[in-house]
Amino acid sequence: MGRDVDRLHFDRYLRAIETQVLKRNSTAPFVVAVYGRWGSGKSSLLKMLAEQLERSGLEGGEQPVGWLKRASGKITVLCAKWWNKPAPDDHPWEVVQFSPWMYRNEKSLLLPLLAILAKKRPPFEKLVKEIVKSGPGFIKMLGKMGLETAATGLPLVTFLDSLRDQKEKAKELRERIKTAVEEVTGSKKLLVFLIDDLDRCHNPAQVVGLLEQIKLFLHLDRCIFFLFVDREQIIRAIEHEFRDQGRDYLEKFVQLHFELPPHHSQHLTSLFSINDPELKQELEPYVTRVAEVWAGNPRKLKQIWNQAVMGLSVLREELQRVQDPRTGTHKPTLQLMLKWLLLKECPGIRDDPFRYLELENEASRDKSGNPFREQFIEALGLKNRKGKWRSPFHQKLATFLWMDLFDTRFSNARILSLYARASGEDSGRSRAFIEEQCFDGNSTFVGRDFADADLRGGQFAGARFEGCDFTRADLQMARLENVQFQGCELRDTIFDNDSARIEGAVWEACAGLDQLDTEPVIYETIADRAVEQWRSNKTKTTDGDQEQLYKQYKTILEGHRTRGTLTDEIEKRLIEKGKRVRDEVHEK
Repeated sequence: MGRDVDRLHFDRYLRAIETQVLKRNSTAPFVVAVYGRWGSGKSSLLKMLAEQLERSGLEGGEQPVGWLKRASGKITVLCAKWWNKPAPDDHPWEVVQFSPWMYRNEKSLLLPLLAILAKKRPPFEKLVKEIVKSGPGFIKMLGKMGLETAATGLPLVTFLDSLRDQKEKAKELRERIKTAVEEVTGSKKLLVFLIDDLDRCHNPAQVVGLLEQIKLFLHLDRCIFFLFVDREQIIRAIEHEFRDQGRDYLEKFVQLHFELPPHHSQHLTSLFSINDPELKQELEPYVTRVAEVWAGNPRKLKQIWNQAVMGLSVLREELQRVQDPRTGTHKPTLQLMLKWLLLKECPGIRDDPFRYLELENEASRDKSGNPFREQFIEALGLKNRKGKWRSPFHQKLATFLWMDLFDTRFSNARILSLYARASGEDSGRSRAFIEEQCFDGNSTFVGRDFADADLRGGQFAGARFEGCDFTRADLQMARLENVQFQGCELRDTIFDNDSARIEGAVWEACAGLDQLDTEPVIYETIADRAVEQWRSNKTKTTDGDQEQLYKQYKTILEGHRTRGTLTDEIEKRLIEKGKRVRDEVHEK
């Protein structure tokens, strides 16, 4: 992790913090806020700062190495002196890392904060033991500190003084904290608090409560607080308790703040681990553009990269396991996997992956360019109902996908489906998806991949499937009345023996009709419908499609023979049907 944050050039912030905060000519209490959205690198910067604070107490900025580093107790002191470096007590600061989110179920966040200090220094250990001995009533009072001040609007000191039954204990607590801090800091040491994830606490009163409880330290010298938070989240939490006062509250509470800016793409691409030099050269222009989309969120970018590498590995295994002529000689690429993972971020594509292929086809037919661009953005769902971008990220995503529309393409629905499935998405192939679309009146499905899909019991009456792949799909017990299959792949598709469910169904110019996986009775009905459709419009089938029209009767005959249901009458009927279709095909 340290190497990653170094690549993001966070060291410049550390130098500024050291100069402007840690080495300032004042011992007065101080609060620094580091603002940044989720994933912008706040926690990484906190970790770097903590590591620097631990190191900087030792001359030269490095810890003793090897067994010296692992030594403890008196040995640590002796080794440190032997290296001419100060012992731990000679550090210029005591560092306390605190994540309120980990204690979000506690009534008081002050108590776990003091408990962390107690693990480090005896004065606070004594203080915590005395708080516990004071009984549940006093601990309950700690929980109210800050939380009730938020509700009443009273300053913390006023609130404490208003607790008549706890008045003396409250005053004593303030004094004991002051004494403990003075014992720890002495005349040279600083007490540095690094607080992360406060904005992840879902209870606004608890957020405000901790800020109020921190004020117990803010009248004490040598106390420095660093808050690593999402500014807008904290403001919302404060305004939940103090209406319209969030920004003013923060301005009064914080003496110094700075916001982590978006990162440069050239820094973000260093997060990608590409060991192959040739692959790195090939990928570098593409990943740079991907990084620009996630410029404000290196954490999300790293997640996307890890997902892409993992998904690509899964996809390669899948292609080796299942030899499928529809994928041809396709070689999985990180570019396509990254593109798919970005497409998943589009609300209009997330639940309907194959919609993107339709957009590609529509774009290739539209020669005017810009008018289709608005249609493209609308279909991706990157704008709200008022026509405004959902966020700056969605605007960057739209730009990337538009510029990449034809540069990096999925060659067919099967390949897109493989990328989607390798990343854990399969929603556009489900029975429920088809039913929902039919229910909404969107009953035409073009170029969809339903291969291997479990579509049993689906209510698909009246739907139209054009160029869809149903290889090995299970359609048992599905309602297929008046359904149209046009130009679909039906190899090893499973139908059940309930002819009433396919009444009025049409099979036109479909591939794999001579390889259906169904019982002979239903198979013959399907074959007769396909032949009838061919006879009404012969120009729409290829030579291969025509040939399978008469071969399917031979398959049906073999099916009867295998099941022991073949009679002379059935055999004669199927042979005559097959011969008649064959003669018609050859005449054409």
